[in-house]
Amino acid sequence: MTIQEIIRQTLREIKARGLQLTPDAYSEIFCRNARRSNVIIEDCQKMEKFIKRLSPELQSIVKRRQVSTIDQLIQYLASEVMRSDGRKSGEIIGAYSLLVKRLLQAVSILHDEEAARLAQIHKSKVTPYLEKGEIDAIREDWNRFIMEYDDSFLDRLSLYCKTDTQDLRRMVNGLIECFRRMENAKSCNLEEVAKLIVASLVPSIASGMNDEIATISAQVRADPQLLTSQAMVEDIRHMIKKRIELDKKAVVEQMTELDTIINHINTALVRVIDRGDINNKEIRKIQGELGNIELKKDSFEAIHAKLLTIANSLESETRVLGEEMRREHEEMEELRSKVRILEEALRKERKKSGTDTLTKLPNRRAIDDFIKKQEAAFDRYKDNYSVILFDIDHFKSVNDTYGHDAGDVILASFGKMLRRYSRELDFVGRWGGEEFLVVLPKTDKEGAYHFGEKLREIVQKSKFMYKGTRIPITVSGGVADRASNPSMDAMLKKADENLYKAKKSGRNKIVM
Repeated sequence: MTIQEIIRQTLREIKARGLQLTPDAYSEIFCRNARRSNVIIEDCQKMEKFIKRLSPELQSIVKRRQVSTIDQLIQYLASEVMRSDGRKSGEIIGAYSLLVKRLLQAVSILHDEEAARLAQIHKSKVTPYLEKGEIDAIREDWNRFIMEYDDSFLDRLSLYCKTDTQDLRRMVNGLIECFRRMENAKSCNLEEVAKLIVASLVPSIASGMNDEIATISAQVRADPQLLTSQAMVEDIRHMIKKRIELDKKAVVEQMTELDTIINHINTALVRVIDRGDINNKEIRKIQGELGNIELKKDSFEAIHAKLLTIANSLESETRVLGEEMRREHEEMEELRSKVRILEEALRKERKKSGTDTLTKLPNRRAIDDFIKKQEAAFDRYKDNYSVILFDIDHFKSVNDTYGHDAGDVILASFGKMLRRYSRELDFVGRWGGEEFLVVLPKTDKEGAYHFGEKLREIVQKSKFMYKGTRIPITVSGGVADRASNPSMDAMLKKADENLYKAKKSGRNKIVM
């Protein structure tokens, strides 16, 4: 093999492995390929020349330690030089141990319970005689704390008062001053507002309310200050929506019941009028049939009484009433037609909703709308964008083993994780079932692949808990970008094919 062939082979390998083209990376791979091809390159022999200059004892140690690069050799020789003054090294290690202890003491008083707990555990463990494995274990605990720490809860304070979240002392002083101004202003009586909120939650037509509405109403009555919580505001908004749905359902049910009564009257009257046999006996029969009908809702008792009154007056006005009832029957048919139209419109409006109820992420429809906007930007400005189609591995097994409630917890948790680690301009949504789609604007497929790999590793290391049981979860993903595909649909199809390859090759992988 010639030098040119070795160069080309080296460049292809760097590109295939996704490495940065740096002098060190190029030199390492070039020399390895030259050795494999039995081509002697003087620049690749520097390591051997340097080792030959060492004493036989050091040469033996370097060989045992498998030192293979010049950087590793320099690091080893530097460590040997440092160890030549053991007393000084011991002093430095002792100073570092004392510094770590003081830092842990500082962390323990920063008003974060989990950080204080970790600091208390590790403070007594830090000594100048720690083994490397013990140091790695302590470092891993703090790495996990940093990865899982989420201070977004501080953002909820901004709904009520502008706060300085960079400094705890300034934040507390700012909140106290803000609350003092609110108290002086006396602009809102929460107890009165709580009464109004509770009244709005109670269904106005339906016979009762479900346990969720009852629970949240009791909480608001007991502690009106909860109304200042953003979480409670979101819960109330959700409950009011449910209350409206209950009322709509009750209206439909009672309209159906009312239809039954009116149809019953129409049929009986038309039968009597058509026979021409109008007498008190038939009228009393109709009255008895009406009296036996039971309405479920008190709000319809007045209608029931009016219908009975109409039946009582039939003896003198039967023929006139018969004609009117025929017209009313036609109007009722028209009303039922309008109700069906309204029900269909309501169904379409629900379908238009862009939010998945379980994960609170955008649904398939909302994702389609967002991708179409990216497609328009691509057509006009050639702004490339990428998609990653994620799938939770062995999700059916999770449902079968731990139950569908556990599966729902996994889906919701993974959705939150996607939101947390994606950029603000990225779009995260539930594609369907256990599949999630992330749209990454202004990103090529290599960038999307690195994001997918990062998230895959985070999921693999994360703790998914359900009722005290840790459920191991991994994900697979398929990556595609718009610039590499002739159309938007072809891009989505390519992402789906790559997801299939990832699952087919063992799962817990990202394929582009």
